[in-house]
Amino acid sequence: MGAATTVCSLLRQGAQQLAEQPARVRQPLSPHIFTTGARWMFAHLPPLAGRPAGFDDTIRFGRYGSLKYGSSLLALLVVAGVLVRLHLFLLLPLAGLAFYVVEVHFLFLFPLLLDCVAHPLRASVRATYRVGLLKALAWTLVLAAFMLAGLLSRRPWHNWHIGCLALIHWYRHEVRAGV
Repeated sequence: MGAATTVCSLLRQGAQQLAEQPARVRQPLSPHIFTTGARWMFAHLPPLAGRPAGFDDTIRFGRYGSLKYGSSLLALLVVAGVLVRLHLFLLLPLAGLAFYVVEVHFLFLFPLLLDCVAHPLRASVRATYRVGLLKALAWTLVLAAFMLAGLLSRRPWHNWHIGCLALIHWYRHEVRAGV
């Protein structure tokens, strides 16, 4: 990835791609949210030589998504619980940070699953550390803020889609070649 690439340039690339290919996840909040989202990401991720050309319905995206976000949510709740018990209410934002410290380790999990990479959990953690944990965390916090802020707008899922596309671009530029 070039030196000029920033999280802002990834968001611009995501916005441009969404403008050119405006397909959005239908019913983003469904019981099959992770499979539905993965199918949408697959449609936006260019094919990779030597990998299956079609979407793999046998991958249990729901289980991987539940592990990723369940463990992240658990970190948030544990930190929040400790801070509340210690009456350190002003430090409660650290619970949100704990969520993202765990989540960032699985940052590239879904694109890796879509590329049918062996040991995707381990590969995601390795990719995060290859990118750099602090960089990955900082960029993830920016993407998350952008995506969550969009939920407060008249087009609540617009920023969410752009953020997901930005992640795909990030994966393509910094991770995919090394997989």
